[in-house]
Amino acid sequence: MPPKKKGKGKGKKSGKKSGKKKASAIVDGYSADEMTKEELIEHISRIREELDREREERNYFQLERDKVNTFWDITKRQLDECRSELRNKDREMEDAEERHQVEIKVYKQKVKHLLYEHQNNIAELKAEAAVALKLAQEDHRSHEGELRDDKRNLKYEIKEQELSNEDIIKNIKMKHDQEVTELRADFERQAKEIEA
Repeated sequence: MPPKKKGKGKGKKSGKKSGKKKASAIVDGYSADEMTKEELIEHISRIREELDREREERNYFQLERDKVNTFWDITKRQLDECRSELRNKDREMEDAEERHQVEIKVYKQKVKHLLYEHQNNIAELKAEAAVALKLAQEDHRSHEGELRDDKRNLKYEIKEQELSNEDIIKNIKMKHDQEVTELRADFERQAKEIEA
């Protein structure tokens, strides 16, 4: 309603005060003063339709932006969870290393104690302790290898997730840019048709 009143006011003002060309707007190749009421109403209707279309397009792009933001938040949360899991694996490896060092220390003390306490059976006890130590080391190496594999797999998954997210966001941005370019070209074409 406000644009309609504004247009009528300008037409009356230019008609009463002076017939200068500067005061009358050009609409569809005609001066506003030369157009009939019906033609002006039709032109206003077209302008309103264009405004409604622009509003719909703006709402569409706002929804697309919200979708991208939501996708980004979900991906960021997933990435944080993977990093947290990776930190937990690192802690597990550190704890396993500490336990391994404690086990080695215990076995060494056991060997030393047995050397003093059982001189007659020293060779046999050393062999048993060495076997126990070797088993503990093999067990630790096996566990450490599993943890390393888990860590490597997690890093690979995080990298894959980051690359996938970058591709998706890039495609969405390219699509958005293309749609904006098409809409802008269409709008400029329509504006030229209106001016012609």
